[in-house]
Parts: sequence; structure tokens; C-alpha cells
Amino acid sequence: MSSLIGSPPETGATTPTAVPARQGLSAGRARTARRGLRVLAAVVVLGVAWALIAPNYPSFVFPTPADVWASFTRAVERGVWVEQVIATLGHLGSAFAIVLVAGLPLGILIGRSIIAEDLSRVVLVFFQTVPTVVLIALALAIYGISDESVIGVTVAGSITYFLLNVIQGTRAIDRDLVDMARAYHANETTIMRTVVVPSVIPYFLAGARITLGVAWQITLFSEYLMGSAGIGFNVNTAISLLDTSTVFMWGLSVVALTLLVEYGLFRPVERRLTRHMRRT
Repeated sequence: MSSLIGSPPETGATTPTAVPARQGLSAGRARTARRGLRVLAAVVVLGVAWALIAPNYPSFVFPTPADVWASFTRAVERGVWVEQVIATLGHLGSAFAIVLVAGLPLGILIGRSIIAEDLSRVVLVFFQTVPTVVLIALALAIYGISDESVIGVTVAGSITYFLLNVIQGTRAIDRDLVDMARAYHANETTIMRTVVVPSVIPYFLAGARITLGVAWQITLFSEYLMGSAGIGFNVNTAISLLDTSTVFMWGLSVVALTLLVEYGLFRPVERRLTRHMRRT
């Protein structure tokens, strides 16, 4: 009887582990909230500074927030904003998808094969060093002013950033893991699925983030010089009309879209792909 009275209940053993888990979740949410407040404070400070400085200059030089907001509402009401944003995201998304789909297997192949590395070295150096303006000139000569030209230039100008990261990740794979898999008679498909691809994921994500930023710039620049639709094309039109408020509006739209893609798409995908690493 005394042993039954003195022994603690079994359910109490799980309590110490449950509380820290909840505390850790609350702490993570608190950190996220604090970071969000700091970002919001920075935006407010910049907005106030803009509102105070802009009235000291002509509107065609430095428009006020009210002017930019008026340009935005006009573009939305006429359907121009949605139409042109969809065009730019279509160019960017198509190019980015091509880079990822083609770059991952190609980067792994180059990273694992000396022959493939030697054969691709000159091509990689060319695309890494050639100016975007030259790529645009080549695209204009081949395709003319078209969506294909914008997408092609974006792919050619950004793929090396992704490829080099994947190649580096492939070369960094622990050879002991590959040898161990072969010792258990694993075929190349199994080694690729269980060793190579999981090991390359951090480099894949780093390369994808860099490539996305570069692809944004190249897409807008290509639309500006040879596009028939998209944000860059509209910026070119607004500049020719000295419509600075519209230029500001499209610039701020790009910033907002970049943040939306980063936090609404890229970050969730990144957390999902790296979940197995956090578990280990």
C-alpha cells in the first residue's frame, strides 16, 4: 500500500516535455511578431520621410505618396495593373521553372562527372560573363520582340547562378555515404534518390533564392528593352511620358510582389524541403 501511495502517477511523466514544447512554440511566435513589428516600423518611418521630403520637389521629379497611390488606383480600376503583373509573373515563372527543371539534373551531372565538367566549362563561362545586353541583342535577332525573347534571356542570364550552387553541393557530398550505399548493392537510381538529392537540397535552395533575385532583375530589364507587355514595358512607357508617379508605382509593386513570392511561396517550400534535416 505504501508503495502505491508513494509512486507518482504515470501521466505526470509526459508533462515536463509538453510544457517546453508549448513554450518553444510561443517563443517562436513572439519572435516572429517582434520581427514583423520592426519591419512595419521601418516601413512607417520611410513613408513619413517620403511624405515630408516629396513636397519640396516637382511631382515629375519626386512624386508624393498620394500621387503614387492615385496612379495605382487608376491602374487597378482600368485592369492594367493585374494584366501587366500577370504578364511579368508569367515571364518570371516560366524562366524560373526552366532553370530549376534543367539546372538540377545538369548540375548534378556536371558535379559528378569530370567529362561533363570539361565539356560544359566554356558554356558556363560564357553565360556567366556575357552581359545581359548582349543576350538581349541575340534574342532580338533570333526571336524579335516576343515573350519567348524575354523568357530566353532570363533563363540564359540566371541559370549559371543556380548551376554553380548545385555543382558545388554535388561535389560536397560525403563520399563515404556513396560508398556505403554501393556496399549494400544500391543502384545509381537509389543512390541519387537517397544520398545525392537530399545532400544537394541546401545548395538547391540557396541557388534558387539567388537565381530568383537575379531573374527578377533580368526579366524587368528585358521587358524594358524588348518586351511588349509586363512591368518593365510599362516602366519604359511611363518614363517616355515623364510619368514619374507611375514609375514609382511599378517599382513599389515589384517590391511588394518580391516579398509576396519570398514569404508566401519560397519560405513555405523551403521549410517543407528542409523538414527532414530539422528532424535529424
